Amino acid sequence: MKDSRIKRTLKRLGVVAIAFVIMTASVFSGFARAQEVKVDAVLTVDEVVVNLAESRLFKDVENSHWGIEAIKWGVEEGLVKGYEDGTFRPDIQVSEAEFATIVARYVENTDKEKLKIAGHNHWSDNIYEELKKWEIPLKGYNDNKARDTGLSRGEVARVVAAKYGLNLNERQAVYFMYENDLTYGMIPGEMTFNSYNVDAALNRVMAVEFMRKLNSQGYVKFMGKEIPADNKEMVGIKDVHPSNVVITDDMFDKLAKDKGIENPPKSENVDELWESLDKSGGIVSESQLTPAIIQKIKDLGPMCRMFPEGTIVGGWTTIDDDLFEKYKTSIEEYFKNTKEVDAKSVVVCKDLYWETKPGQSANRQYFRVIVNGREDWGVEVGFTGKEHKVFFASRVESNIFD
Repeated sequence: MKDSRIKRTLKRLGVVAIAFVIMTASVFSGFARAQEVKVDAVLTVDEVVVNLAESRLFKDVENSHWGIEAIKWGVEEGLVKGYEDGTFRPDIQVSEAEFATIVARYVENTDKEKLKIAGHNHWSDNIYEELKKWEIPLKGYNDNKARDTGLSRGEVARVVAAKYGLNLNERQAVYFMYENDLTYGMIPGEMTFNSYNVDAALNRVMAVEFMRKLNSQGYVKFMGKEIPADNKEMVGIKDVHPSNVVITDDMFDKLAKDKGIENPPKSENVDELWESLDKSGGIVSESQLTPAIIQKIKDLGPMCRMFPEGTIVGGWTTIDDDLFEKYKTSIEEYFKNTKEVDAKSVVVCKDLYWETKPGQSANRQYFRVIVNGREDWGVEVGFTGKEHKVFFASRVESNIFD
């Protein structure tokens, strides 16, 4: 009887020793937190091994979670930590301050000691102060509310591009993300602007996965041109002019095809097309102007809305290709140089041409021009005897989709 009790005691002590080893082994380098593995004193050694296999880095993240490898990588790299209650909360939206912290920790040319010091006004004060050197596109430099606001997928794309020295708008940044395999969008088998879903929330595990994919890249490129920047280097966009590249739907389709994806055909329903254009950043290319969309734009109202009182109304009419190209060049040059608007995209279409007295010498000529994807501008053009030029331009609508 005495020997039996001794054996049971020794077995229990052995289990306790194993439990101690398990707790010690769960301390990750650079991440001072031991994950507690609760072991009942009467468990067998085999049962302890089962518990070890089922132990988790965070208690709310299963080992079978799709993002477990990204989370492990982020913890090991010192980019992310869990919460005091032992959770990671992978599905909650990452705030701007949190993502800024991940980026600042990831690159090598930030002041790491400074990043460790909590700010007086907001815990992320030093993070923003550091990133401001490179003018990374963040809203929270002077706005604590923005720092605590969730970041969208579109905003993250611009931040990642800026890290490499690319001053891109949202549409360009999405193309950049696809081009470098940093994302596959949110709709399987589709690589369009819409399928990226710029307005969708970026959760904590997605944020780490973006960075892990970025880390695996030997280099990045934009429009096929390699960017001379190391993955671990912060380049930023200080003194970098915004890119003037217009990314069309056809360019997304070609990129997808190059990667073995056939984007679905576009809907022929004009209302669906219009809604799709609205969600995808508006009309930034003539290639988006189908006959149905052109008519939709004409239906916004006659050009006479912008004319001085008493001007004869006139109507939509045709213009020959040679004359159109001359006026198109003059309009594009006007918006390139004007201070009235920062024109990132200018869409001039020969079918959106209006004359007050078609075919007469006293005729006044106008184009409806789409600027920055959404703005409706009325542009008066004419011939001076020496050159075709813009006489007058006025914004009629700030958003044609409203």
